Amino acid sequence: MGSLGGRRYPTGTVLRVVVPILASTLVLTAAFLGALSLLTRSVPGFGARFPYYVLVMALGFVTALFLLERPRIEGSQVLMATIGLTVTVFVLVTLAGEGIAFALTYPEAVFVSDFILYLLAAGLIGSGLAYWTIRHWREFTPRHG
Repeated sequence: MGSLGGRRYPTGTVLRVVVPILASTLVLTAAFLGALSLLTRSVPGFGARFPYYVLVMALGFVTALFLLERPRIEGSQVLMATIGLTVTVFVLVTLAGEGIAFALTYPEAVFVSDFILYLLAAGLIGSGLAYWTIRHWREFTPRHG
């Protein structure tokens, strides 16, 4: 048994919540660092890394298309959701990749200062908002039927 917020939960439940939040926090932190890197043009070699980002985007597109395809869902809805997920994957992978390149090139700028703590905090907040949005998005869409 694990515990969250003073309540006890089965370990599987805790892992199902904690692991994705930690992973998304790290990805978002790297993405924020990548945005900074791209804005300041600090790390050379973006052109050499870009084809890999495009390849991951294409893999994300095909994966989303196959995972979202259901007999009861209209093809246009599947395609629109797939496009949205593909753009999200491309942006996150590109920014996170550049953030990792920045951290490897300038570790003293990232890990010595308190700057990384601010990025981690922003990533954690973003992860919490993303988790909440995924759980409650239907509350903000028009009801059909």
